[in-house]
Formats: sequence, structure tokens, C-alpha cells
Amino acid sequence: MTERSGRQASGWSVAGAIVLAAGLLAGCSQGGDESANASASPQGTVGSAKPMEPLKLSMMNMYYSAEPPKADNEAVKMIEEYTGTKLDITWVPNSAYNDKINATIAAGELPQIMMIASNKSQSIVNAVKSGMFWEVGPYLKEYPNLSKLNPLVLNNIAVDGKTYGIFRSRPVAREGIILRKDWLESVGLSEPKTIDDFYGVIKAFSTKDPDKNGKNDTFGMYEGRGMNGFQTILGWYGGPNLYGVQDDKIVPDFMSKEYVDALKFYKRLYDEKLINQDFAVVPGTKRQEAINQGNAGLIISTLDDVNAGFNDLAKANPKAELDVASRIKGPKGERLMLFNGGYVGTYMFPKTSVKTEKDLKNILGFLDKLADAKMQNLFEWGVEGKHYKVENGKPARTDGKAYETDINAIYQLRFDDGALVTAGEDASIVKKYKQMFKDNAAIAVPNPAESFQSATLAEKGSELTKIIQDARIKFIMGNIDEAGWNLALEQWRKGGGDKIIEEYTTQYKAFKK
Repeated sequence: MTERSGRQASGWSVAGAIVLAAGLLAGCSQGGDESANASASPQGTVGSAKPMEPLKLSMMNMYYSAEPPKADNEAVKMIEEYTGTKLDITWVPNSAYNDKINATIAAGELPQIMMIASNKSQSIVNAVKSGMFWEVGPYLKEYPNLSKLNPLVLNNIAVDGKTYGIFRSRPVAREGIILRKDWLESVGLSEPKTIDDFYGVIKAFSTKDPDKNGKNDTFGMYEGRGMNGFQTILGWYGGPNLYGVQDDKIVPDFMSKEYVDALKFYKRLYDEKLINQDFAVVPGTKRQEAINQGNAGLIISTLDDVNAGFNDLAKANPKAELDVASRIKGPKGERLMLFNGGYVGTYMFPKTSVKTEKDLKNILGFLDKLADAKMQNLFEWGVEGKHYKVENGKPARTDGKAYETDINAIYQLRFDDGALVTAGEDASIVKKYKQMFKDNAAIAVPNPAESFQSATLAEKGSELTKIIQDARIKFIMGNIDEAGWNLALEQWRKGGGDKIIEEYTTQYKAFKK
């Protein structure tokens, strides 16, 4: 599935949408708006007798499609025209991206704009500390769009408190429940609002024959070996987001009482056979398959997944209907974990290829224009007349396949949060999850250690993580009890965990001063 950027409904008025849609019509048609294009040039061409040459920029970015975007991609040409640039983009498949980044850095032949997918990896952090990349934090206030970047996310990408890139935004509270609405009606229940409600829905989906086939053959919830839903449920119980603060120390989530509460919830589902008994070994992709095949009633996932991956359900059962839910009240109220720090990947700028402050400012100017409303709408809706039309003053998708080919292929260029996108004629469930993205930002739980680094974690992270993951599964399956769980925690601490806590806590206390 293509990794998509977070997009949020703008919440603009209808009248505002009509005006903006008119602008969209002009801006997204081929040829574009000459006045807009003139003002778009970072070097400025308004009033010039002879337009200046476009700014040449090299970039490395990833793609998720079967083939890289075509060199003559119409949307890229529109971006170039609007921003006054000539882009030289090296497209790399996502599966090989990190290796390509490391090889490119080792070779020393760096593009001016590097999309770094793992900006917190030890190799990138070391490169930052060695002075390889520009610090951009002091410049952001000079740009209308970049100055509005979410400060929480900027802090999350920081190294030693400084900003070394422009993050690619994602909804900060993206996860929730995707469930069979027709099954809810079949068992006489409504959307869950509390943890007890959630348990009741799972039990009813497992025991009350929601598909009315006369067989006891459904699971309430389906889970995979990655246990995608665990972090969300931990949030409902009031747990920290990967790390929390206890006694003025940064400690991992699995050392909290709430983590054990979430473990006991999963164990209850497992003991009562309300989730698939092979959850510890099946891949996460099986979760969607279980829904499509009518074997399960709900999964916990990113909410926008409901808009992709469930076509087989509609083919097999045209009467099936999906819905989304996200706000579950627990002991500490409604909470959701901040998703991936609110970003996926960061644009960074090597000093070897961006040699002067003026060069850096030109690049930041390009990125600032790339987040204008006209560009956000291009990424969101595509080209008017080809990918969408305007109905009642709002854009509406007309050719999803063409959009997939032309726009989705280059979607990884996008870094904005979608705040300036014109609200369109979305399907009702798309409107619902977009509104959830917007509303749930207020209840997102941040990770206090997001911007910190641990040399011990970088060195021993895999073996230490395995200790906890194995113990978690053993606890849920009843192979160990709480005493066994505590022994695993002790093993983690002695194996290097105490050092991780110490390293994070040192940075936390320095950050507080």
C-alpha cells in the first residue's frame, strides 16, 4: 500500500470553498496562472523584462509504486512552473532507500535536498553532529508556510535541541478502530465509547453470530505478530507513548502499571478466544484479509486505511459496511498516541552541495512555495478536468486510476499537513476520519524522549527489544505470569536498559534547564 501523507479537512466555509475552488481551477489547469508563477520564483521575476532562469535543484526521494515516476510527470512540471525551479529528482524504491542514503553519504556525492527516512538512526545523528547538514531552525520564521510548522514535531526531529530539516507531516493522532458497522447493527450494539464497550463489541462479534450464518466462526478482533493495536490500547489505559517520566527519570512504557493493564486486556481476549489464537506468528497484512474474508469484525489501524485495502470485502459481500471509531475513554480520559512523532521522513540539506546561506534560503523558499494552497490542492486533488471536477463549488474525484498513476506516484514530495487543502466531495467515511484527524490532535500523547538519542539503544536495541516482545507474547498466552514479566524487565535492565534510561534522563534534565 502506498504510504500517504496525512491530510486534514480544512473546515472552510462553503463560500470560501467556492472562491478557493475557482483558484484551484485556474491553478491546477495546464499552463497555470502567470502572475502566480511570476511571484513563485524564489529569485523574483515580476516586472523583469527577461524572466530569470529557473532555480536548479537536485533531490533524492523515495517511491512506493512499481516503477519510479516518469520524467515527464505532468504534476512535477506544474510544480516546477509554480515554484520557478528545474528539479533533478533521483527516485529510489522505498525498499532500498536507507541503503541508498548510506551509500550516497559514503560516496560523498550528495544532492541538495535529501529526504532522510530514518533521521534518528545513529549514522544520520552522527552525520548531523559532524556538521554535515545545515541547521535550519533560525531561518524558518522568514517563510510564511515554514514558520507555521508544528513546534511539537520540530522538537521531535531535533538533535541536541536544534532543527536540521523540514519534516514530512503526518496526522499526529492517526490510529483508531476500523470495524464492521453492519455487524454492530446485527448484534444490537453501537460504536464503543469506553474500554468496556470495546470489549463488549469484540465479545459480541465473536459469540453472537454477527454474520448470521449459524456458525461460531468469527473473531471479534484480528491481530498480527506486530501487535499493531497494543500501543493504542495502552494509550486508552493511560500509558506513556514509548517513554514516560517517573521520579524525574525517562523510563520505557513497559515499566508502567498501565502497560501491564493492557497486557491483561489482551490476555483476556486470548483466553476467551475473542482474537485469533495465532496472532504471535501471522503477518500484520492478514488483519485486512480477515476483515475482507468475513472472519473478523474489527482491527486497530491507521484510520485512513479504511479507504484502501478493503475492496475485496465489497466484492465478496456488497452489503458489508465499514465504519471508524477513535475516541475510547479510559482511566485518564480520551487519549491517543502521537503517531510516529507526527512525521515520516525529513528533508535535509548537505553543506557539501548547499554551499552558501543564499543557496539554503533558495531551497527553503522552494519548499515554502511547495506548501502553498495551490500546491497542496495539486497533491490532494490532482489536475482539474483529468483527476477531479468541481461540483457545487467543491472538487470531486473523477478518475482515481489516473490520480494513482500521476499524483500518488510523486506523493512523497509532499510535506505539508493539508491544512490549506480545499474541502471536497469526499465519501462520508473519508470525511469522518479526516475530521477525527483534526479533532484528535488535541488528545495526542507525545513521547518525551522523541528528540533524544541513546548510544546504548543504537548498539543493543534489537536484542533488548526482543526480550520485551517475547515476554509480552508469553504473558498474553499464559506462559509466564507477572513474576515472569518482572524477571524479563530485570533482564532488560541488566542487559543495557539501565544505561538507556540514564542516557535519556541526562538529556531530559539538560533539556528542562
